[in-house]
Amino acid sequence: MRRWATAIAASVALLVAGCTSGTPGSSGTGGTVTFALPAGTIPTYISPFVAGPVSNNVDLFQFTPYMWRPLYWFGINGTVNINYQQSMAGPPTYSNGGKTVTVTLNHKFTWSDGKPVTNRDVELWLNILKVEKGEYLGYSPGSIPDDITSMSFPASSPYQFSITFNKAYSHLWVLYDELSEIVPIPQHAWDKTSASSPVGNYDTTAAGAKAVWKFMNGQATQQRTYSTNPLWKAVDGPWKLSAFSTVTGASTFVPNKAYTGPGKPKIAKFEELPFTSTSAEFNALRSGQVDYGYLPPEDSSQASYFTSRGYKVNNWTDYGFNGILLNYTNPQAGPLLKQLYIRQAMQSLINQPQISKDIWHGFAFPTLGPIPQTPKTSFLSSALQQNPYPYSLSHAVSLLRSHGWKVVPNGTDTCARPGSGPTQCGAGIAAGAKLQMTQEAATGSSPFLAEVEDMTSSWRSAGISVAIQQKSQSAIFASLEPCSSGNAGCSWAMANFGQPGSTATYSPQYLPAPGPWFGTNSANNVGGYSDAKMDQLIETTYTDGSLQAIQNLAEYCAQQLPILWEPSYAYQISVISPKLQGALPQDPNLNLYPQNWSLSK
Repeated sequence: MRRWATAIAASVALLVAGCTSGTPGSSGTGGTVTFALPAGTIPTYISPFVAGPVSNNVDLFQFTPYMWRPLYWFGINGTVNINYQQSMAGPPTYSNGGKTVTVTLNHKFTWSDGKPVTNRDVELWLNILKVEKGEYLGYSPGSIPDDITSMSFPASSPYQFSITFNKAYSHLWVLYDELSEIVPIPQHAWDKTSASSPVGNYDTTAAGAKAVWKFMNGQATQQRTYSTNPLWKAVDGPWKLSAFSTVTGASTFVPNKAYTGPGKPKIAKFEELPFTSTSAEFNALRSGQVDYGYLPPEDSSQASYFTSRGYKVNNWTDYGFNGILLNYTNPQAGPLLKQLYIRQAMQSLINQPQISKDIWHGFAFPTLGPIPQTPKTSFLSSALQQNPYPYSLSHAVSLLRSHGWKVVPNGTDTCARPGSGPTQCGAGIAAGAKLQMTQEAATGSSPFLAEVEDMTSSWRSAGISVAIQQKSQSAIFASLEPCSSGNAGCSWAMANFGQPGSTATYSPQYLPAPGPWFGTNSANNVGGYSDAKMDQLIETTYTDGSLQAIQNLAEYCAQQLPILWEPSYAYQISVISPKLQGALPQDPNLNLYPQNWSLSK
């Protein structure tokens, strides 16, 4: 499960001066490959125990996994499915009436110092999760570790471990949403409480595990030491970080010569280049400074320029959804946003087909709920392919008037019938209250800002006044913490990252069940949304292994609008140099496989 995106600006002047184009080696091996990061986004958190408040999407998919491999790898031949060839363990087995799952690790994986990856490395990750679950990006109440009653990591069988749950859960859910999250971390190097402390078994007590986490997290936020800190030299993935610029955010990876897993790197070096804007990236792409870049949506007409020169142009579509975040705890906007009819009116005024066609020129496609329309999977029911809220100004106005609002087209509506009855404005909305709020919108993409202006104008036609506050993605994200009414951090009302690269992707929880975003008190539920039926449907997906359970949740979610759905975008329109081989197909989980790449002359 990818959390809502963040970004940090870098100095493009310094960056471009340091760009290195791919240098092909002999016989398709060796050389350097350059990859363009999303505009305004750089790595900010290195630890594979992913802390939600400080990590971003590049960390999750295009930074940390090169160095530390998850227990189970998802993504195979351009699909979201389990990939056992790339995984560190074989298929799990079940016993004890389905409550106990046993996992056997693949013996071939070792750390970069030659020590084997064992169940003790899994235990360290799980022990930290038990005491710091609230810090973990993927935590949802009731799921891992809440549902674990016991764990076994036998020293006599170092490549095997067992987890016993509080009841028998769906095997599909256990694999795709529980075991999928585990990342073995090097206990023999990281089980410390300070840089000077010896390695021990501190994690075997709650207090010790907290101290280990505090040390790890502190180190993970010190970007200046990413390429030098001995802690981050202990890796089991195919790559090691050799350089990291705290000025620009540029990263350089070299092969981990001790890597024993599948797919050893063929190229000599892999560089990730950040840019402050899509136009800066586009200029670098045209000048040949980037081997694997992207076309900004506003420049999609330039695809023929690259294809005529042998480049591959390919939409990289990620498996997730997009929407405008709503803050139900905001003292002013919260009472308005808690009213389903207001959310329905606002959704009915988002003309997704028109926005996708006229603003994004077909690069975007409507979001109708939490299960994406593309790439299509068996989870997408026929009901989820129908828009429950097609564009209709008359419907929006009717909803507002029938609930006690004096509608002022192109002005601001006011509450004429206060109260919580079925024909009144709703709880917490006083007589004369205005239907107005603010929306924080990310800068950096002209089509996205055109989309925001289009929606704002449409809302205004029904008297819903939404003031746009343009901010950088990082500034918006800084305020998106789970909060309660009255907290200083609850000042935002609506937040919209909105542009390509900022959708919510199902990883590392791969079932398209949006509990982590919309379950009460879940880690990514930054707006404080709470609905008892939603929680019950989320809980059902844990135990019911059927498609129907996930579809029931998704259909209810699509109707209830915990966020406002807006067009989704391909993660990027990738432009790949003709000399770069092995980059296709692109992974809908947003993983990159530079170890599979090679350069030709």
